[in-house]
Amino acid sequence: MTVMINEEKHGTKAQEVNEMIERLTSIDWYHQAGVQEETAADHVHQFMKELGVTEYELKWLTKEEAPSVVPSLSLNDSAFWEVLKDIPDRLKAKIDQNEQQQLLETTVDLVPEAVFHGAFAKAFSVFKDEKTVQFLVGHAMYISVMACSAVLADEIQLFEPVIELLEAGHLPLGPQGNTFYLL
Repeated sequence: MTVMINEEKHGTKAQEVNEMIERLTSIDWYHQAGVQEETAADHVHQFMKELGVTEYELKWLTKEEAPSVVPSLSLNDSAFWEVLKDIPDRLKAKIDQNEQQQLLETTVDLVPEAVFHGAFAKAFSVFKDEKTVQFLVGHAMYISVMACSAVLADEIQLFEPVIELLEAGHLPLGPQGNTFYLL
């Protein structure tokens, strides 16, 4: 069941957010996790380019390696995090400027729950490890809220490579220093 935001109440921007919610809730989470595909790496490179991050090494993980790597992921000393950490505030400022605060609040209330069930079910069936499942589900909800916020701020191009990566069944797991893990 897809959660839809009332377009009459929230205006035309709600339609764009609803389209993103539909994309996010249609994802077959993690179905290609651990399968190395050049197009998946291309999506990560495009995302880093959008962010302006040039200092990173991309490393593939297998599904079996994920539970041992997830606890060691850290945003400390990461060029990726140095850029990404400012994105939420930048998006929020644009949303405020566009007077879409109410729509943002509604989005933040609805999107995590809408994404949770599909991400949890698939993460549990693919990975089994409780800590890995918890991390992946939180990760999915965070990316989903960020993507919808980017829609509201008219900056979806920033997160489009990540959404396409997720739709392809992969996962931009995250950094450890300047090594960025892809699953």
